Amino acid sequence: MIMISDNLAVFIAAVLVVVVVTAAFVVYCCVKQKRRATSTCLDIIFTHLCKMSTPDAEPLMRRGNDFGRRTRTWSGGSIDPYEDPVSGLERVSSRSQLNRLSRRRREDEERLRHRTEPPVVRREALSSMYESLNYEIAENELYKAEEKKPMHHLDLWRQSRNRWIVCFFIGVFTAFVAASIDILLHYSKTIKFDIILRGLMDRCDEQARLTGAACLWEVEAAWIVYDCVLVGIAAFLVIWVSPIAGGSGIPQIKCYLNGVRIPNVVGLKTLVAKAVGVACAVGGGLAAGKEGPMIHSGGVVAAGVSQGKCALFGCDMGLFKEFRNDRERRDFVSAGAAAGVAAAFGAPIGGTLFSLEEGASFWNQNLTWRMFFSAMISSFTVNWILSWFNGKSGWLSWTGLANFGVFEKRQEYNVWEVPFFLMIGILGGISGALFNYLNTKLAEFRKKYVSNPWQRLFEALLVAAVSAFLAFATLYIVDDCKPIGISPNHTQVTQLWCKKNEYSAVADLFFSMPEESVKNLLHSPINSYRTVTLIVFAIEYFVLTLWTFGLAVPGGIFIPALLTGAAWGRLIGIAIEEIFPNATGISPGKYALAGAAAQLGGIVRMTISLTAIIIEATKDITFGLPIMLVLMIAKWVGDMFNEGIYDTLIDLAEVPVLGWHPPKMSRNILAEKVMRSDVIAVEPRIRVNRLLQILSTTKHHGFPVVDRIEESTTNRELPDYGHVKGIILREQIMKLLRNRVFTPDMDSPDTLARQGSIILADFLEENHDDMDLKSLPLTYEDEQCWVDLTPVMHPHPLRVTLNASLPFVYRIFRGLGLRYLLVVNDENKLRGIITRKDVARFKERRHNNEYVIEELYIAEDQNPA
Repeated sequence: MIMISDNLAVFIAAVLVVVVVTAAFVVYCCVKQKRRATSTCLDIIFTHLCKMSTPDAEPLMRRGNDFGRRTRTWSGGSIDPYEDPVSGLERVSSRSQLNRLSRRRREDEERLRHRTEPPVVRREALSSMYESLNYEIAENELYKAEEKKPMHHLDLWRQSRNRWIVCFFIGVFTAFVAASIDILLHYSKTIKFDIILRGLMDRCDEQARLTGAACLWEVEAAWIVYDCVLVGIAAFLVIWVSPIAGGSGIPQIKCYLNGVRIPNVVGLKTLVAKAVGVACAVGGGLAAGKEGPMIHSGGVVAAGVSQGKCALFGCDMGLFKEFRNDRERRDFVSAGAAAGVAAAFGAPIGGTLFSLEEGASFWNQNLTWRMFFSAMISSFTVNWILSWFNGKSGWLSWTGLANFGVFEKRQEYNVWEVPFFLMIGILGGISGALFNYLNTKLAEFRKKYVSNPWQRLFEALLVAAVSAFLAFATLYIVDDCKPIGISPNHTQVTQLWCKKNEYSAVADLFFSMPEESVKNLLHSPINSYRTVTLIVFAIEYFVLTLWTFGLAVPGGIFIPALLTGAAWGRLIGIAIEEIFPNATGISPGKYALAGAAAQLGGIVRMTISLTAIIIEATKDITFGLPIMLVLMIAKWVGDMFNEGIYDTLIDLAEVPVLGWHPPKMSRNILAEKVMRSDVIAVEPRIRVNRLLQILSTTKHHGFPVVDRIEESTTNRELPDYGHVKGIILREQIMKLLRNRVFTPDMDSPDTLARQGSIILADFLEENHDDMDLKSLPLTYEDEQCWVDLTPVMHPHPLRVTLNASLPFVYRIFRGLGLRYLLVVNDENKLRGIITRKDVARFKERRHNNEYVIEELYIAEDQNPA
């Protein structure tokens, strides 16, 4: 028998090894950076030492990240290199400097409150690599002529029918992806538990099984190696195959539905990397869920099915050409997101509400019906497939990937329990806000110091090894063996080193699939787990989830958050049962469910859709009101500290997303200060060589069309533009040139009709990747020809005057899904253009209980996509 002191010595030695390896990894990442980055690490340590040792000299470090990118500033202004002009924080070393700083901060706040001049510039960025999607309908001559065609009403009926057909196949294929992931995890679980764990345990004799001395390290080593292999595959797919496949994918889908074009976000390669990667990551024992990535997978499936082609293999089936534009694709991706939630949780209503609450920025009644239809088909299909796979062919008994079981009786509650639900909601909001804060800091650290591909791979392997080690260490230290039969969820696997006719409650949590662990916490009797087991598990899993979320592997936050919350929620239920032993209706599972909802709600800040998802997943409508209560409280409390995790990740990715509402205190910021004056305009009829010159020398994607262009008569470096006639996009110009829609004679009437080479479907089909000027088959004679832009340009682009306010501009962009907004003077003469980035760079922040407006600069470190 190994003595306790020996166990502790081995455990402490192993912990020291983990700490040393982790510390060495952090130091290595810092040293690999430039000297400036290394100094930053040392400065942070020095700052904290100074705070502890010298109260009169309290250095204040600058906030934000210095990415070393070009900064856009207001004319006549500059940025002090030693000062964050928004927060007013600068390096100070004495009380006098601190007093001057405080006085200047009060003056800046007073100036910002009165809005007599533009907002200051913050040293945070919006990336220039993201462009807007084109959701606006261009009612040009081609668009109007289409309606005059004979049998046009049949085309409309055919489009309506095809939308429902596409939504049907979205549901079916999303369910197949979900079922494939679950089946892969089933076989991975079989290898881990039946071959590695049971096979090695069978080699131990009876004495070794009681003490663990003969087989603990052998089993643990095999377990860690297997986990690292699977996690290594998942990390390889993200790092070298499809970087956009990392994480849950929900922030990327939110950005796409908001109107931001993120490269490869809905590509087939992304889907393969996502599906295989999440199966390997979850099978490798990481604190990650497969449910969140299903939302991204559903969106990718929807984008692919609705286009009827595969760009990766160059395959075009010629189907659904009328849907090959950003506007239609957006609606189908919304349906795919709903289908993904339905497949994950067996919650078609929750999936529809999720797509409306968190995903879709634009919707209508018909779109809502189609989203629900896709979600229903997805839920039905995955139910049928998994029921057949689990030996119940013909039965619909497997509602989704996450099966939380059914409570034996209705979860009733008393009025006196409502304060406890309020407390659970508050704890969920606080713990969720803490999680988001720490994960944000960890993401910033990774962005600075863990950028090398091999560093990211090593970090993923390190987390996999530490996760497996902590599970075995907890099992080795915490003695929580229970008689078989006390819990209906025990299996032979979870007996491990317990005596015969006993099973390990610790292994019941650590060595089961996360969904099974959630089900155990919800439905096990009150004495199934010791208090110390739940405390240790809740803390360890919270930390592991925090470390895992953001790794270079696919994985979601839904199930890990539910599992963590269920653990501490069950603790509260046990405590209440101990305090009120004579009270009726006390069930630890009931409070575990409330804690799970509160923890997840505090992290993601969802209310309506999450309520529906939990009710559908647990099949207990009677407990709906407490779930609503804890979710609302968790959101309110969490919002007092920071934003939800998805919005936080979007900010870190520097994506120009437009929220539901414009920034507060921004009415006096006018379009004249928001717009870009360096606009390039064209005339309705223009030479081909001039178009080629414009396309090759600018990165603009939209060009206003004006009736005339004259030399500037003012101090403006740009020419004076005439009256606005319309706007034309870069891809439309490329299609005109590629299809040789030009003529040698400028006065030739109706160039398009004479050429007969362009139809409306060609212009509705958007191809953002076909922008290579070198591929245009143009000769010198072609370049001297004239192009008539009138039939294809948008003749009625939205425009505002110079004195339009930022909130007005913001609401137009957000409500109509615009890509460009023209700015004109009172005579309708072009003066500038406003893009999504110009609007999105204005952010509201709370500073000293006051709202201030900050302007983010646009980083030019990456090539625009």
